[in-house]
Amino acid sequence: MSISRLTAIAAIFLCAVSASAQSFGLVFFKSKVTLQRKLPAVVQLPGTSVKVIVTSHANAADLASDFQSALTSELLKQDPRLHVSEGADSIINCQILSFEEPPPITTTTPGVKQKDGTVPQIPHTRVTGQLRVAFQSRTRAGQTLGSDNVNEQYDEMFDASGNAQSGGIAGVFNNSIKRIKGDKIENTHPPTPGELRTNLFNKAVHQIVSELVVTDETIEVYLAKGKGMDPGVKDAEAGLWTRALEAWETLKPLDKPVEDAYRLYDVGVAYEALGYASKDPETAMKYLSQASINYGKAIDSNPAEKYFREPQKRIETALAHYEKLEEDLKQRK
Repeated sequence: MSISRLTAIAAIFLCAVSASAQSFGLVFFKSKVTLQRKLPAVVQLPGTSVKVIVTSHANAADLASDFQSALTSELLKQDPRLHVSEGADSIINCQILSFEEPPPITTTTPGVKQKDGTVPQIPHTRVTGQLRVAFQSRTRAGQTLGSDNVNEQYDEMFDASGNAQSGGIAGVFNNSIKRIKGDKIENTHPPTPGELRTNLFNKAVHQIVSELVVTDETIEVYLAKGKGMDPGVKDAEAGLWTRALEAWETLKPLDKPVEDAYRLYDVGVAYEALGYASKDPETAMKYLSQASINYGKAIDSNPAEKYFREPQKRIETALAHYEKLEEDLKQRK
């Protein structure tokens, strides 16, 4: 595709954006920022030695072995004090309840009607997968420290060029630009079975580890731009979250609830960032609770926006960690 043609397409997209107010599915209205998220452990592992045991059904012995290796490595990475030992102070028992990787499903949707009257059929490939794991942590003496179930899912649609459909039209357009420039392109093909398994394993391992030890990670989040929210976005990009929060909270609510949802979402991101930056658990919980409230309002105002779902889940996990930490502190006192 030539540069001139891409320029023309870009002009069409920009016109469409202007006409349709705000759509978080288009990168013209997104800004990516990073948050440094540090979560306290839900349980307190005694000592400094651990042993990880993973079991599964007879036909999935390789899954158990790989999961055990991944979980052990991540535990030691997140908490350098730990080491593996047969007579460990803490034993982590995991059971892989199910692992599903059904064959990709290819469907077609009608494309743009051609001059000759024909309507091409556009192929799409849907890849899904699911991993369910139960885990329990206990002491060497057999005392249960904590237990939980982890359920991770993968569900993504790809077009004929390998673009993930969650990126919307703009995602496809950006990948076309990157191909011409020779830049790195993400989500350019449906994952192989091995890549799918790695994706699910990494998510499940991270969730388990975050309950057992203090975790420190960098997460990327989107901010919505447009409709007067850009000054707050600039402050957020500079790390000035208090100023960004003030800018969005004092901004007059947008007339249409489906549009104001994006302002509420940005307010939620600001509260989340302030929560992670707080040194005091009580203050962190206050900010995270406000983030949850605003994410919830955003979802209620615009339930069709898929990007509002993950932050709410992320906040619920963080709140659970801090609530457990507060409970432990009260018990110690």
